[in-house]
Amino acid sequence: MQTRTFKHQASDIEWYCELRGSGPTVVLIPSGEGDCGNFAKVANGLADEFTVLTFDTPGFSRSGAPPDLDEVTAEMLPKQIAALMASLALAPATFYGCSSGGLAVLSLVADHPKIVRTGIVHEAALVNDFAWPEMMGALAAQLNSLPDAGIVQACKDMFRNRLTSNPQNWDALGADYHQRLERNYVTWVRCYMRAGVEHRSYNAEELTRRPVAWSVGGFSEMWAMISNIRVAQRGGRDVEIFKCRHFPQVEIPEVLTSHIRKHARQHS
Repeated sequence: MQTRTFKHQASDIEWYCELRGSGPTVVLIPSGEGDCGNFAKVANGLADEFTVLTFDTPGFSRSGAPPDLDEVTAEMLPKQIAALMASLALAPATFYGCSSGGLAVLSLVADHPKIVRTGIVHEAALVNDFAWPEMMGALAAQLNSLPDAGIVQACKDMFRNRLTSNPQNWDALGADYHQRLERNYVTWVRCYMRAGVEHRSYNAEELTRRPVAWSVGGFSEMWAMISNIRVAQRGGRDVEIFKCRHFPQVEIPEVLTSHIRKHARQHS
Protein backbone atom coordinates (compact mmCIF):
# COMPACT_ATOMS: atom_id res chain seq x y z
CA MET A 1 0.00 0.00 0.00
CA GLN A 2 1.44 3.36 -1.04
CA THR A 3 2.08 5.79 1.80
CA ARG A 4 2.36 9.54 1.31
CA THR A 5 4.58 11.14 3.93
CA PHE A 6 4.63 14.91 4.30
CA LYS A 7 5.08 17.83 6.67
CA HIS A 8 2.10 20.08 7.27
CA GLN A 9 1.77 23.32 9.23
CA ALA A 10 -1.26 23.65 11.50
CA SER A 11 -1.83 25.16 14.95
CA ASP A 12 1.72 26.59 15.03
CA ILE A 13 3.09 23.05 14.65
CA GLU A 14 4.94 21.41 11.77
CA TRP A 15 3.33 17.98 11.76
CA TYR A 16 4.87 14.84 10.32
CA CYS A 17 1.98 12.96 8.68
CA GLU A 18 1.41 9.72 6.81
CA LEU A 19 -1.61 9.28 4.54
CA ARG A 20 -2.83 6.05 2.93
CA GLY A 21 -5.82 4.89 0.92
CA SER A 22 -9.13 6.56 0.08
CA GLY A 23 -12.65 6.64 1.46
CA PRO A 24 -14.00 7.78 4.87
CA THR A 25 -11.27 9.03 7.18
CA VAL A 26 -9.73 6.99 9.99
CA VAL A 27 -7.16 8.69 12.24
CA LEU A 28 -4.70 6.66 14.34
CA ILE A 29 -3.37 8.70 17.29
CA PRO A 30 -0.06 7.65 18.93
CA SER A 31 0.13 7.01 22.65
CA GLY A 32 2.96 7.99 25.01
CA GLU A 33 5.72 6.91 22.65
CA GLY A 34 4.54 9.67 20.29
CA ASP A 35 5.59 7.96 17.05
CA CYS A 36 3.18 6.67 14.39
CA GLY A 37 5.60 3.99 13.16
CA ASN A 38 3.86 1.23 15.12
CA PHE A 39 0.64 1.80 13.15
CA ALA A 40 2.00 0.67 9.78
CA LYS A 41 0.34 -2.76 9.70
CA VAL A 42 -3.03 -1.44 10.87
CA ALA A 43 -2.91 1.58 8.53
CA ASN A 44 -2.02 -0.60 5.55
CA GLY A 45 -4.78 -3.04 6.46
CA LEU A 46 -7.43 -0.30 6.55
CA ALA A 47 -6.29 1.64 3.48
CA ASP A 48 -8.22 -0.56 1.05
CA GLU A 49 -11.44 1.00 2.36
CA PHE A 50 -10.51 4.17 4.24
CA THR A 51 -8.32 7.25 4.05
CA VAL A 52 -5.96 6.58 6.95
CA LEU A 53 -4.11 9.47 8.61
CA THR A 54 -1.35 8.92 11.14
CA PHE A 55 1.12 11.43 12.56
CA ASP A 56 3.83 11.90 15.15
CA THR A 57 2.59 13.70 18.27
CA PRO A 58 3.70 17.36 18.49
CA GLY A 59 7.19 17.50 20.00
CA PHE A 60 7.91 13.82 19.26
CA SER A 61 10.00 12.14 16.57
CA ARG A 62 9.51 13.98 13.27
CA SER A 63 6.84 16.53 14.33
CA GLY A 64 7.82 19.97 15.55
CA ALA A 65 7.14 21.05 19.12
CA PRO A 66 4.22 23.35 19.95
CA PRO A 67 5.08 26.72 21.52
CA ASP A 68 3.76 25.57 24.91
CA LEU A 69 5.18 22.03 25.10
CA ASP A 70 5.88 22.43 28.84
CA GLU A 71 2.17 23.00 29.58
CA VAL A 72 0.46 20.14 27.76
CA THR A 73 -3.03 19.34 29.06
CA ALA A 74 -5.68 16.76 28.21
CA GLU A 75 -7.52 19.48 26.27
CA MET A 76 -4.51 20.78 24.33
CA LEU A 77 -3.63 17.77 22.16
CA PRO A 78 -7.20 17.19 20.85
CA LYS A 79 -7.46 20.90 20.07
CA GLN A 80 -4.25 20.62 18.03
CA ILE A 81 -5.55 17.50 16.27
CA ALA A 82 -8.83 19.26 15.47
CA ALA A 83 -6.86 22.11 13.89
CA LEU A 84 -4.85 19.60 11.82
CA MET A 85 -8.03 17.87 10.64
CA ALA A 86 -9.57 21.19 9.59
CA SER A 87 -6.42 22.22 7.76
CA LEU A 88 -6.28 18.92 5.85
CA ALA A 89 -10.06 18.91 5.23
CA LEU A 90 -10.32 15.31 6.45
CA ALA A 91 -13.09 15.66 9.04
CA PRO A 92 -15.31 14.07 10.17
CA ALA A 93 -13.38 10.92 11.02
CA THR A 94 -13.16 7.79 13.07
CA PHE A 95 -10.43 8.24 15.71
CA TYR A 96 -8.48 5.42 17.38
CA GLY A 97 -6.06 5.70 20.28
CA CYS A 98 -4.74 3.72 23.23
CA SER A 99 -3.28 5.02 26.51
CA SER A 100 -2.74 8.79 26.21
CA GLY A 101 -3.91 8.47 22.60
CA GLY A 102 -7.13 7.07 24.03
CA LEU A 103 -7.44 10.16 26.22
CA ALA A 104 -7.09 12.29 23.09
CA VAL A 105 -9.95 10.34 21.48
CA LEU A 106 -12.18 10.80 24.53
CA SER A 107 -11.38 14.52 24.62
CA LEU A 108 -12.22 14.82 20.92
CA VAL A 109 -15.57 13.16 21.62
CA ALA A 110 -16.17 15.47 24.59
CA ASP A 111 -14.82 18.76 23.19
CA HIS A 112 -14.91 18.45 19.37
CA PRO A 113 -17.81 16.06 18.61
CA LYS A 114 -18.55 17.65 15.23
CA ILE A 115 -15.37 16.20 13.73
CA VAL A 116 -15.88 12.71 15.21
CA ARG A 117 -17.86 9.94 13.54
CA THR A 118 -16.92 7.46 16.25
CA GLY A 119 -14.18 7.10 18.86
CA ILE A 120 -12.32 3.82 19.37
CA VAL A 121 -10.44 3.58 22.66
CA HIS A 122 -8.12 0.94 24.09
CA GLU A 123 -7.01 1.38 27.71
CA ALA A 124 -7.07 5.16 27.95
CA ALA A 125 -4.69 6.41 30.67
CA LEU A 126 -7.52 7.36 33.03
CA VAL A 127 -5.38 8.05 36.08
CA ASN A 128 -8.05 9.97 38.00
CA ASP A 129 -10.41 7.01 37.79
CA PHE A 130 -7.88 4.49 39.07
CA ALA A 131 -8.62 3.30 42.62
CA TRP A 132 -5.37 4.81 43.91
CA PRO A 133 -4.42 7.75 41.64
CA GLU A 134 -1.65 8.78 44.04
CA MET A 135 0.26 5.64 43.02
CA MET A 136 0.34 6.79 39.41
CA GLY A 137 1.37 10.26 40.54
CA ALA A 138 4.24 8.70 42.48
CA LEU A 139 5.34 6.79 39.38
CA ALA A 140 5.36 10.00 37.33
CA ALA A 141 7.37 11.78 40.03
CA GLN A 142 9.82 8.90 40.26
CA LEU A 143 10.41 8.87 36.51
CA ASN A 144 10.78 12.64 36.39
CA SER A 145 13.41 12.52 39.15
CA LEU A 146 15.69 10.40 36.95
CA PRO A 147 18.33 11.84 34.62
CA ASP A 148 17.46 11.62 30.94
CA ALA A 149 19.48 8.41 30.48
CA GLY A 150 17.62 6.84 33.41
CA ILE A 151 14.25 7.77 31.91
CA VAL A 152 15.24 6.15 28.63
CA GLN A 153 16.28 2.89 30.30
CA ALA A 154 13.19 2.76 32.55
CA CYS A 155 10.82 3.46 29.67
CA LYS A 156 12.53 0.98 27.36
CA ASP A 157 11.88 -1.73 29.92
CA MET A 158 8.33 -0.56 30.69
CA PHE A 159 7.17 -0.30 27.09
CA ARG A 160 8.78 -3.54 25.96
CA ASN A 161 8.24 -5.83 28.91
CA ARG A 162 5.29 -4.47 30.91
CA LEU A 163 3.05 -2.81 28.33
CA THR A 164 3.23 -5.43 25.59
CA SER A 165 2.62 -9.18 25.73
CA ASN A 166 4.76 -9.71 22.63
CA PRO A 167 8.25 -8.16 23.06
CA GLN A 168 9.36 -9.71 19.77
CA ASN A 169 6.79 -7.67 17.85
CA TRP A 170 7.92 -4.57 19.74
CA ASP A 171 11.55 -5.25 18.77
CA ALA A 172 10.51 -5.86 15.16
CA LEU A 173 9.41 -2.24 14.77
CA GLY A 174 13.06 -1.62 13.91
CA ALA A 175 16.18 0.20 15.00
CA ASP A 176 15.18 3.57 13.52
CA TYR A 177 11.86 3.51 15.36
CA HIS A 178 13.44 2.64 18.70
CA GLN A 179 16.17 5.23 18.25
CA ARG A 180 13.53 7.93 17.76
CA LEU A 181 11.78 6.76 20.92
CA GLU A 182 14.81 7.44 23.11
CA ARG A 183 14.25 11.20 22.87
CA ASN A 184 10.48 10.71 22.96
CA TYR A 185 10.56 8.95 26.31
CA VAL A 186 12.19 11.99 27.88
CA THR A 187 9.65 14.34 26.27
CA TRP A 188 6.79 12.15 27.48
CA VAL A 189 8.00 12.16 31.10
CA ARG A 190 9.26 15.75 31.32
CA CYS A 191 6.40 17.43 29.45
CA TYR A 192 3.31 15.27 29.07
CA MET A 193 3.32 13.29 32.33
CA ARG A 194 4.55 16.19 34.48
CA ALA A 195 1.99 18.60 33.04
CA GLY A 196 -0.86 16.25 33.92
CA VAL A 197 -2.10 15.34 30.45
CA GLU A 198 -3.58 12.18 32.01
CA HIS A 199 -5.43 13.99 34.80
CA ARG A 200 -8.88 14.43 33.32
CA SER A 201 -12.17 12.78 34.13
CA TYR A 202 -15.15 12.49 31.79
CA ASN A 203 -18.78 12.69 32.83
CA ALA A 204 -21.62 10.68 31.33
CA GLU A 205 -22.82 13.47 29.07
CA GLU A 206 -19.33 14.05 27.62
CA LEU A 207 -18.95 10.34 26.92
CA THR A 208 -22.17 10.16 24.91
CA ARG A 209 -21.69 13.06 22.51
CA ARG A 210 -20.49 10.59 19.88
CA PRO A 211 -20.37 6.77 19.68
CA VAL A 212 -17.42 5.20 21.51
CA ALA A 213 -16.13 1.62 21.15
CA TRP A 214 -14.03 0.52 24.12
CA SER A 215 -11.55 -2.29 24.78
CA VAL A 216 -9.00 -3.43 27.34
CA GLY A 217 -6.25 -6.03 27.23
CA GLY A 218 -6.94 -9.26 29.07
CA PHE A 219 -3.24 -9.56 29.88
CA SER A 220 -2.90 -5.99 31.17
CA GLU A 221 -2.27 -4.79 34.68
CA MET A 222 -5.47 -4.48 36.69
CA TRP A 223 -5.37 -0.69 37.09
CA ALA A 224 -5.70 -0.09 33.36
CA MET A 225 -8.62 -2.47 33.05
CA ILE A 226 -10.54 -1.26 36.11
CA SER A 227 -10.27 2.45 35.36
CA ASN A 228 -11.45 1.97 31.78
CA ILE A 229 -14.34 -0.28 32.77
CA ARG A 230 -15.45 2.27 35.38
CA VAL A 231 -15.48 5.15 32.93
CA ALA A 232 -17.02 3.11 30.11
CA GLN A 233 -19.87 2.13 32.43
CA ARG A 234 -20.36 5.79 33.31
CA GLY A 235 -21.07 6.43 29.64
CA GLY A 236 -23.16 3.27 29.20
CA ARG A 237 -20.51 1.63 26.99
CA ASP A 238 -19.67 -2.06 26.76
CA VAL A 239 -16.00 -3.06 26.96
CA GLU A 240 -14.41 -5.74 24.79
CA ILE A 241 -11.47 -7.75 26.10
CA PHE A 242 -8.61 -8.45 23.69
CA LYS A 243 -5.83 -11.03 23.95
CA CYS A 244 -3.12 -8.42 24.47
CA ARG A 245 -1.88 -5.80 26.89
CA HIS A 246 -1.56 -2.08 26.18
CA PHE A 247 -0.63 -1.90 22.47
CA PRO A 248 -2.95 -3.96 20.26
CA GLN A 249 -1.52 -2.26 17.16
CA VAL A 250 1.78 -4.01 17.99
CA GLU A 251 0.56 -7.23 19.61
CA ILE A 252 -2.54 -8.13 17.55
CA PRO A 253 -2.60 -5.78 14.54
CA GLU A 254 -4.94 -7.97 12.49
CA VAL A 255 -7.51 -8.11 15.29
CA LEU A 256 -7.31 -4.35 15.82
CA THR A 257 -7.67 -3.72 12.09
CA SER A 258 -10.89 -5.74 12.00
CA HIS A 259 -12.16 -3.99 15.14
CA ILE A 260 -11.57 -0.51 13.71
CA ARG A 261 -13.03 -1.51 10.33
CA LYS A 262 -16.23 -2.81 11.93
CA HIS A 263 -16.87 0.34 13.96
CA ALA A 264 -15.79 2.75 11.23
CA ARG A 265 -18.23 1.07 8.82
CA GLN A 266 -21.10 1.43 11.29
CA HIS A 267 -20.70 5.21 11.38
CA SER A 268 -19.33 6.11 7.92
